[in-house]
Amino acid sequence: MFTSKVYIKSPIFIQNILLSSRAFIRKKLRENNDCEKLTQKLQAHEFNSELLKQYSDGMLSDVVTNANETVDYYIGTGTDIEKYPYIDKSTINSHKYEFVSPQKRGAVINGATSGTTGAPLVIPQNMQSIITEQAFVSRGLAWAGFKEGDKRAWIRGDMIVPLEQKKAPFWRYSYFENMIMLSSFHMAPANLQSYIDTMVSFGVQVIQAYPSSIATLAKYLEVNNQYYPGDLKSIVTSSESLSKEDKHLIETRFKCTVFDWYGLFERVAAIASCEHGRYHILTDYAHVELLPAGKTESGQQRAEIVGTNFNNSLYPLIRYKTGDHVVMSDEPNCPCGRVFPIVDSIEGRIGDYLLGEDRQKVYILNHIPKGVEGLLGSQFVQKKDLSIDVLVVVDGALFNKTQEDKLILNTKERLGASIKVSVKTVDAIPRTKNGKVKQAIREF
Repeated sequence: MFTSKVYIKSPIFIQNILLSSRAFIRKKLRENNDCEKLTQKLQAHEFNSELLKQYSDGMLSDVVTNANETVDYYIGTGTDIEKYPYIDKSTINSHKYEFVSPQKRGAVINGATSGTTGAPLVIPQNMQSIITEQAFVSRGLAWAGFKEGDKRAWIRGDMIVPLEQKKAPFWRYSYFENMIMLSSFHMAPANLQSYIDTMVSFGVQVIQAYPSSIATLAKYLEVNNQYYPGDLKSIVTSSESLSKEDKHLIETRFKCTVFDWYGLFERVAAIASCEHGRYHILTDYAHVELLPAGKTESGQQRAEIVGTNFNNSLYPLIRYKTGDHVVMSDEPNCPCGRVFPIVDSIEGRIGDYLLGEDRQKVYILNHIPKGVEGLLGSQFVQKKDLSIDVLVVVDGALFNKTQEDKLILNTKERLGASIKVSVKTVDAIPRTKNGKVKQAIREF
């Protein structure tokens, strides 16, 4: 809708009406009685390990039975999940039509992954899958304290304002959702105070944002020695990796808890953080296996996420290797009382790594900008010769030659002294077509 001529050419008040009408239709389709009943069911077992196990075991049994009997790629494999082979994105792209279940009911909606780590996947789903996904979203918002009628801000990469627009307002309103939608594509330093001011003026209670977008605002507040002046219940982040450092900074500057969500369009895993900051594997969302994948620098066990989706019967994916990793936790229980397994952190999105001077993969890049004053955003672009351009958005009053040299030194300490590093100041970090920011890009 955002790229249509009707929307682009309309005056702002008409754009607000169009946004609101779209939201009203989506809400009616997704947040129906079935969604409400499932949300209540999900909430009923999150504190009860026996009920949770019954639900998860039943869902897994349904998935493998359906796959064994009807899905070409899996027919005859059996009902023991251990007998199913591991698959990955390349497997699906090579056999894309063999994963489709013939048991189609109702409309089929084709969606696609972002393709930021290679060729995108086109995955069909039915309306029931979308309604089920909404139930998990509703439960996640409940964790964050959201109640129907609360005012929200949305900073998640929608092209709600044309790229060529240079003056505020860089936001529009979705009246039926009681939501202000702010552009992720116009977050230049000169515009950031207007983002803060308009959210405060609107009376925002919950912010839903890409980590990169809300971190940009938090860094702006830090650089200017400010704290968000409004009263927030929470911030909900998803769709990008969120470092511990950025999470702490956001919580400090916005004076509220960040509830982070990890998920994939493939629907094979979901991990959510609670009010105590622990990350929980949602075992009622998907069946998740954790394959050992070496140790972190501090000696903790790292594991790759392998998942089996529960809520897309039209396109069942069993034992799908995501390429994403978690760091294991020693904590058996969480103070929140929820009975989902705990992991320490989520790391190592497969696309977000650089090569060090000995060509080893370096995933954890969050420490590089640490201690560099005046830095509002950064992205590492690596060339074929392993040299790196660090694109930076800065506060010119604080980021000087000393800070630039420190950033270069930090990069070399992480990747190797022989790596050539240059720093380039930009107005904004380039985003993908979905409005996301990649921490690292390799041009080879």
